[in-house]
Amino acid sequence: MKTKENSKINIVGAGIAGMTAAINLSKFGKSVTIYEKKGNIGDSRDGDFEGIENWMFSKNVSESIIECGIDFNGIPKFPVFEFFVHLNGILPVKIKSREPFFYIVKRGSSSGSFDNYLAEICNSLNVRFRFNQHYNIFESDINATGTYRAAAYIRGAQIVTDLPNQVHLLLGKQFAPRGYAYLIIIDGFGTIATAFKKSSKSIDPLNPCIQYFKTHGFDFEVKSKFANRGSFNLPKLWNRACPIMIGEAGGYQDYLFGFGMRMAMYSGLSAAYKLSGKNYQSKIINRDLNNKRRISFANRLLFENLSIDNANYWVNMFEKSKNPVNILRSAYNWNWKKIIKSIKLANQYAIRFS
Repeated sequence: MKTKENSKINIVGAGIAGMTAAINLSKFGKSVTIYEKKGNIGDSRDGDFEGIENWMFSKNVSESIIECGIDFNGIPKFPVFEFFVHLNGILPVKIKSREPFFYIVKRGSSSGSFDNYLAEICNSLNVRFRFNQHYNIFESDINATGTYRAAAYIRGAQIVTDLPNQVHLLLGKQFAPRGYAYLIIIDGFGTIATAFKKSSKSIDPLNPCIQYFKTHGFDFEVKSKFANRGSFNLPKLWNRACPIMIGEAGGYQDYLFGFGMRMAMYSGLSAAYKLSGKNYQSKIINRDLNNKRRISFANRLLFENLSIDNANYWVNMFEKSKNPVNILRSAYNWNWKKIIKSIKLANQYAIRFS
């Protein structure tokens, strides 16, 4: 795609990917309008907590955020140096690191949220928001509307508590079939959520997660519940359809444990480069993103086939390691065996939705 002669850019979707694209396009001299069908930014994730992972790319979080045109120091965030892993029937294990595993950020439109921080940057750069408006995706320049194929289902609850700040990972098919559940508590508020693959035999696993933590002495009050969906499907990476698809709309996510925010932001940066005629920079980013997507997909295939004993073995490896973040980083290094496995087994393991 050559430089767009018209300096006006239309983006559909006011999520992290869409706003990152808008920020960079504005800096490149484009006039940007974001159309959002809902009444505000971050509406579907309002009040939720998510983590910006620190292991997927060679650059650390701060370097990545800065590269995406955003002031890392200004982001309201909470670094996580330790978390607990729960396997049913086994005592919880604390995993500690000298560097952050990830940075917890609040999602939604409220003050102090990551979405609101990006929106403030957009406003300072004269990016226009058009809320409660539908725009023809096929006439837009960038599609940042979210996933179309639902293979991952998210059920969650927002809680209030007097418990101190902490993070927990909960594994087991009764809590998250072929997925994972987590508890995040920051400054008296928190999220319990389960991300899982649904089958005809599946029941909502959120209540077992809530009961698990309750019976293990966690005192909290559920304020509200939410639901969302995502995709563990690896898309056709050679699809060059217009408009440019970014974020979950383009399948830019971590198919294993990450929340995928860095993937989303990089995809937005790549789109901004492409629409500004910086094709080489866009190509370099996309090549790295596609490699990481393939590898994360292969990691998911391996994860889904772990037994409890296998999972316990890896948990103990993380517990004993002096730098467990590096173990996670190594899992995302280029590996031809992983790539070939992900390509050959994609249709066999991914749950398709129509």
